[in-house]
Formats: sequence, C-alpha cells, structure tokens
Amino acid sequence: MTHYLKPEIVTIYAHKPVNDLVLNLRLHKNAQGNVELREQFWRFETEDQANGLVPPILVYADLMATADARNVETAKMIYEDHIERHLLED
Repeated sequence: MTHYLKPEIVTIYAHKPVNDLVLNLRLHKNAQGNVELREQFWRFETEDQANGLVPPILVYADLMATADARNVETAKMIYEDHIERHLLED
C-alpha cells in the first residue's frame, strides 16, 4: 500500500473457509514459512481490493498492533492517505 515496508508475514484473506482451502489444495504447515491464511470477515468492497489489498483500516490496525516503530510510522502514513478523509466526511 505504501511500498515502504516489506512484510515479515504475508496474510492472505480467503473468501472460502481456510480449512477447505487447506484440504483442497493440500497445504502443509511450515514452521519457517511466512504465510498465514485467514478467512475474509468483512462484507464490503473497497477500491484497494481491486488491487489485491485488504481495506486500509485493517492494514492500519495490524501495523499498530505490532508497536514496532517502523510499522507505526507506516500505519500513520496509511491513516493520513487512506483513512482520515473518510472520517472527515459528513
């Protein structure tokens, strides 16, 4: 979203239940892997999803939750560029 960070963990939000994907695709857990699968929980479309990205508010929340200085800095960029304008609308 910002091209400022390279993720340590890649999170994929699937439209189908994760267990179904794991079984159908015969995926296996890898202790050294950096990919996590989660089921998409939001029910709205965003402009970012057309580009393969999750809603900005989710990226912001995930980055802020780490408390890492660079992640927080990036979260603030996302807030200013993608979220703040929606909060200021009437």
